[in-house]
Amino acid sequence: MKEIKIKVSPMVWVYMLLAMIAVFAVIMGASVAIGGPGAIGANKYYMITIFVCIAAFNIVPAFIKRQTYLVITDVQLRVNAPEPWVVQLSGVDSFYVDKYKGRKLIGIRYKDNIEAGITDEQIAKDRKQRSKAALQGYPYEIYVRFLSMKPQEICDLLNARIMKV
Repeated sequence: MKEIKIKVSPMVWVYMLLAMIAVFAVIMGASVAIGGPGAIGANKYYMITIFVCIAAFNIVPAFIKRQTYLVITDVQLRVNAPEPWVVQLSGVDSFYVDKYKGRKLIGIRYKDNIEAGITDEQIAKDRKQRSKAALQGYPYEIYVRFLSMKPQEICDLLNARIMKV
């Protein structure tokens, strides 16, 4: 039983670091604007110390352990979202790549839904209601933005696993 782990992309951490640098620049600019040109000398080392501490205690450990978002086994798919959930591959007919409000996702077509006549249009119509819930996407789609693999590659991998089940 081979387990495939798909982690959050390192680019997420780069974006977070760039955002922190931008916030730091805004704070330094505000310091100069409020206190005049001499104020930056007094506040410079204090601000740099805060910035380094935030980076050291938040970004570096998070980057080192890089959260695993999807775990694909021969029999199931585990989604480690804020509220984790599991999809049993034996109950899935197929996976497909979709987009909703600019967010990429992998849709799930369950065998039971196909037999009951639930269409993709009906699932898409109910998506707005599900997106407000604590379990975003659950149980019909998996948000796959900013992962280490492309959505189509993940979808192809999942569909290949279904064929084996």
